[in-house]
Amino acid sequence: MKSPTNSNLTQVDLAVVGGGLAGCAMVWQAIRRGLSVAMIDLQSNFSSSRVAAGLVTPITGSRLALSWRYPEYFQAADELYRFAELKLQASFWSVAPALRIFSSDSERDLFEDRWAKPEFLEPNPSIHVQRVSQGQHPNLAAPHGGFLMSPAARLATEVYLDSTRRTLDAQGLLYESLLDLDQDLVPSEHAMRFPSLNLCAQRVCLAQGVAARSNRWFGSLALHPARGDILKIASKSPSIEHVVHREGWIVPLGAQEFLLGATYARDAQDCQIDSQVGISAREELLGRWQAFFHSPAPSIEIIQQRAAVRPASYDRHPLIGSHGEHSNLFCINGLGSKGSLMAPRLAQLLLDHIEFGSPIDKALHFDRRKA
Repeated sequence: MKSPTNSNLTQVDLAVVGGGLAGCAMVWQAIRRGLSVAMIDLQSNFSSSRVAAGLVTPITGSRLALSWRYPEYFQAADELYRFAELKLQASFWSVAPALRIFSSDSERDLFEDRWAKPEFLEPNPSIHVQRVSQGQHPNLAAPHGGFLMSPAARLATEVYLDSTRRTLDAQGLLYESLLDLDQDLVPSEHAMRFPSLNLCAQRVCLAQGVAARSNRWFGSLALHPARGDILKIASKSPSIEHVVHREGWIVPLGAQEFLLGATYARDAQDCQIDSQVGISAREELLGRWQAFFHSPAPSIEIIQQRAAVRPASYDRHPLIGSHGEHSNLFCINGLGSKGSLMAPRLAQLLLDHIEFGSPIDKALHFDRRKA
């Protein structure tokens, strides 16, 4: 960790405040462009990026809709995470089809109406679906069948975040400090200074998630945070080959361990596990486990319950852009539950804006409600 005192002034092209999925994407996209970069982040085990399962899935929700701009975002994610894996000599990005089990006849019929017709697939040639019948996965309760979808992937988020931090730390470019950005970030015409850290950056990007609301720079971001809980469990269940979705998801981790998630609570803003919200979330997740299997479902042991508050936006689209008064101050936020998918492409777009003045799509601009 870089010492904030008794050191010479460090100057970088870009300083990123926040070490989650958005912040790390900014770091790696900047490195790919040959920019010097520093990260300022005090690690928290309750950050949404660390709790996230890192699922990247093309077809989502009860409407079986294609995730917004999926081919564009997936390509950027695949490129960046493979690049980071090579640089870090670590493994955290796995591309493999995901399985969706139909919960009803009507959901199966909706799939047939949308995804079994050539006119729906033709505009999205990179998306592939394969129908799955009831008997193809006998270990799971799938009376209505389901489908495999690709490209899908999973990012092992904590491995990725920790590997990035270690690399920056080894270069003296990780500042583990909890700043009062109202006081500790000092803007000027040509640079942004962090006097308490002896750090100066030509540009600063705030990638703080829900913590952005605690300072004046982008405190008016249209965030509608939502708590999410997941369980890590152990079970001698029958083998599960894919990440499985059915009104929730199961992620096989190997060694008879699984992740089970995730809940969504708009009104909960804390991460207490033994609160009423946490207890209700645990019961909901255990009920989902039961629904994945024929009765009786395999017994489980809860290893860990984790919760975090996702930085969702009011319309579930990301929030990026430059500060109205300070042209060298930027934000990337509002990724919600799709940070693993969206962060790499959003970082690309924001850096294009920073370096080349490329306009930001109104659908992404953090101040779009006023536009």
